[in-house]
Amino acid sequence: MIISTHDFIPTFFHTTFNEEFFSVYIRTIRIGLIVALLATLLAYPLAYYTSRASSRIKSLFKALIFLPLMVNPLVRSYGWILILGKEGFLNSLLIALKIIDESLRLLYTEFAMVLGLLELFFPFMFVPLLSAMENLNEEVLMAAKSLGANPLRIFINIIFPLTLKGYIAGLSVILAGCAAAFVTPTLLGGFRNRTLSMLLYEFIEIRLNWGAATATALVIMLTVFSIILFFSYIKKVLVRGI
Repeated sequence: MIISTHDFIPTFFHTTFNEEFFSVYIRTIRIGLIVALLATLLAYPLAYYTSRASSRIKSLFKALIFLPLMVNPLVRSYGWILILGKEGFLNSLLIALKIIDESLRLLYTEFAMVLGLLELFFPFMFVPLLSAMENLNEEVLMAAKSLGANPLRIFINIIFPLTLKGYIAGLSVILAGCAAAFVTPTLLGGFRNRTLSMLLYEFIEIRLNWGAATATALVIMLTVFSIILFFSYIKKVLVRGI
């Protein structure tokens, strides 16, 4: 194993401390943060509405949210290719509506990667938030409204603190998952938008550089563990403060 040899440390620094690796690492983190932000903006209102809906509506929303998890990631990614391709559904629709004159380059971009990863990891944000929302005391929310609190203040002072545990759990899963995802970024992002997992594959299958591959795998593992440990610590501190 390369990790046990005397030259691993020089190999590790040579692999990770260069412009190529740094740009790939920053892209991986940036995409994860964008996906986490979009998941937050979508999951909070959807989870709140679902928690207050009838059992029939609640079952429908849960089925729609969990449906992508039942589809193979490869099949799901090819579905996005059909939607975002140059002659795909979205470009054809925009041209038919005369919003654009020629096809947009949507596939093999960070935009496509974000959409694919958002669909993949959104349930992991929605489910813990829904569970927390269902445990909210409706009388507390009604009391806040009767005292003149606006929706934003109710969210900041009541809903967000009481759903913080679920939110941090979802956030950690999304960031860690985006750091390690491979199939979706590869098929939707292409070679120009490599992430850490794609760079790892390149070192193994194309460059045949096992030392660099080991270093990249170690960085992915440390990144995922760091995210999990960081949010576990933040959750303990914030919940203790609340």
